[in-house]
Amino acid sequence: MIWFRKAGFLLTLVTSLSWAQQKPNLILIVTDDQGYGDLGCYGAKDLETPNIDALAASGARFTQWYANSPVCAPSRASLMTGLYPHNAGVPDLLAPRSPGLSLNRVTLAEVLKKTGYKTAAFGKWHLGAAEGYLPNDRGFDQFFGHLEGTLDYFSHMYYLSRAPRPFHDLWRNTEEVWEEGNYMTHLITREAVQFIQDNKDQPFFLYVAFNAPHQPLHMPREYLDRFSHLDPQRQRMAAMLAVVDEGVGKIISQLEQSGLRDNTVVFFMSDNGGANNAKNFLSNEPEQFYYGANNGGLRGHKGSVFEGGIRVPACISWPGMISQGLVIDEPGSGMDIYPTFLKIAGAGYPGYPLDGHDIIPLLSNGTKSPREFLFWEYAGQHAIRKGKWKLSLNTMLDFRREGPQVFLADLETDPGETHNLSDQYPKLVQELRTQFDSWYESVKPNLPSK
Repeated sequence: MIWFRKAGFLLTLVTSLSWAQQKPNLILIVTDDQGYGDLGCYGAKDLETPNIDALAASGARFTQWYANSPVCAPSRASLMTGLYPHNAGVPDLLAPRSPGLSLNRVTLAEVLKKTGYKTAAFGKWHLGAAEGYLPNDRGFDQFFGHLEGTLDYFSHMYYLSRAPRPFHDLWRNTEEVWEEGNYMTHLITREAVQFIQDNKDQPFFLYVAFNAPHQPLHMPREYLDRFSHLDPQRQRMAAMLAVVDEGVGKIISQLEQSGLRDNTVVFFMSDNGGANNAKNFLSNEPEQFYYGANNGGLRGHKGSVFEGGIRVPACISWPGMISQGLVIDEPGSGMDIYPTFLKIAGAGYPGYPLDGHDIIPLLSNGTKSPREFLFWEYAGQHAIRKGKWKLSLNTMLDFRREGPQVFLADLETDPGETHNLSDQYPKLVQELRTQFDSWYESVKPNLPSK
């Protein structure tokens, strides 16, 4: 039996053997490098995101939702395992064609598949491209997308300098496919819509992993022209997100056409904060920062453990089961989706403890988060949140610029981390340092061997 709370009242969802026919469909939509302020429902006035805004309005929107890392591969590892990135075996970005998620971890797709769900992943994988680590090896019945972290949106070539040479990176399951000239965001949407059409008569888990608005900033011309009134940098962000929003709208529309909307849970989030690195925007100035992303006044960018690198837009929708227009101010994180989806599906946990928490209680009015601490570690940066307090150590504001070495913030009064309170509360700083060190020692045994 599974219980949900709606507007303060408990509802029994499942009490009979008919559960097998009533299992809700589960959709996880993830964008790439979308800043906290890069949605209309998070305050953006210069974007067009009506479909994602409507999705948030149809259920619950989170104001303090976190990625578990300020970069994509570790963040997505937490989504797929319900664990901190270190416990999932992906604490950092992955080299091309390398292993990824620890093979002794059970992915969300693997658990749901055993529970009777059809599973599919479309878009960006970035959780291992070596043999044995591919999506079809990790519980997904279907895969269409790219294995590495970035690619050209039209040629589908991987081109970063960490690879010996550029290579083509578009796959259907384990077969290489060619769609040159077709825009990647459109392709991901096409596959998601088709999957819903093909699987409307059985429960499914659909992972829609958009690579937008990650670099390179490519988009069809008609979307760029729509925002010609904006600064060129912001123009490109607006155009890319307009295509994503259109894709989300088509996915929701297909659910409605298939009669599945009321029996489908949709969770949307970004994998980390907005990026400002020079690679995001072509310029004659090689070190020009990119300011097209909007992190909503939060300090830092992608790559930073300040709020701008890890606090992201997020919402969950389930018509009839989650009240419309909820705003959840309690902290949550990407690794919480795994246990939440398992609870909704009536699936058992893997044979080890999870770091994530079921967020269903947070969807009740006034319910507090059961979590006492949240931790982040990336590129030598450390951060811990306890209640309203957040301590950040060895910080960077992005990938290149160093920030304060010790920064204590009261996020209740200063979510933008503008005032460093470390000198005023030295005892608290030490307490949080000690707690972080204890956590970090606990995850070190799970780090990949070099």
